[in-house]
Amino acid sequence: MAIAAAILAFVASAPPASALMKPGQKFLPFVLKGLDGKEYAVLLEAGRLTLVVTETVDGKPLSRKSHPDAVLIDFWATWCIPCREGMPTMQRLHEKYKPAPDQDKGGLRLFSIAMDNPGSRKVKILYDLSKVTYPMLYDPAPASPSDSLLHSPLEMKGPYDAVSLPVVYLIDAAGTIVHVHQGFKVQEAAGFEEAVKKALAGGKP
Repeated sequence: MAIAAAILAFVASAPPASALMKPGQKFLPFVLKGLDGKEYAVLLEAGRLTLVVTETVDGKPLSRKSHPDAVLIDFWATWCIPCREGMPTMQRLHEKYKPAPDQDKGGLRLFSIAMDNPGSRKVKILYDLSKVTYPMLYDPAPASPSDSLLHSPLEMKGPYDAVSLPVVYLIDAAGTIVHVHQGFKVQEAAGFEEAVKKALAGGKP
């Protein structure tokens, strides 16, 4: 009985199994503010992956909508060494596959989501030092009672299992998760790119 009780106590205290979302699942739409002051909403509209970027121009909100072929979200934190090691790979993917400035359809949109404690100054400092040019999302966006979007990194942490970092999700044009990866090693960079190329080609190798 004592042994059985000890086993039960161990199981109860053990960390939960990974709950990473799996390829084939639909992604969970979200809206966050970037360090650039813009608001980025990634959602499904009529079954199509949609990005809405809103910024304030002359005191008024101005929104631009586009439909990328794929979105890659990279959950990271300043204290995570593999996360920082993966930034050059993410930057290369961004530079190679990003849409043109006036392109409203196609291409890869890459977003990094910082999981540091709210208000941490380290996020912007490291972002500036890294010299990456893809959007860094960190601040919560205002919530509306009528929407079902996730509005902060904290709200995304549980559903996306952004605990053991880095965690990367690749989403196709239909809003389906097609690639999931946890951790980072330099030798895995080629695999990341192959997954991106396949998503941009509509799932064709």
